[in-house]
Amino acid sequence: MKMMGESELVCHKMKYAYAVFLSHSIDKTAVYSVPLIGADGTRATRLAVSHKDTSAWNPKHLAFQVLKVKPGTVPICHFLVRETLVWVPN
Repeated sequence: MKMMGESELVCHKMKYAYAVFLSHSIDKTAVYSVPLIGADGTRATRLAVSHKDTSAWNPKHLAFQVLKVKPGTVPICHFLVRETLVWVPN
């Protein structure tokens, strides 16, 4: 796993007839490049985001319900879906 940056701009592809992206930057996050190996030996690399400070998030956010944690207690990390662009500084 390799940290790619802590000052990123993430752009999510929207469902339109043309290429339209919703871009945003969130404070206190980090982007990681994560190598993966499947059961059949297939290799892939995916990007993951770690939200380090979730104290301002809505306590009813699905992530807290699934993980059974409260806002601000632990980082919330997830893989980015296909067709998501991430810009990080050099």
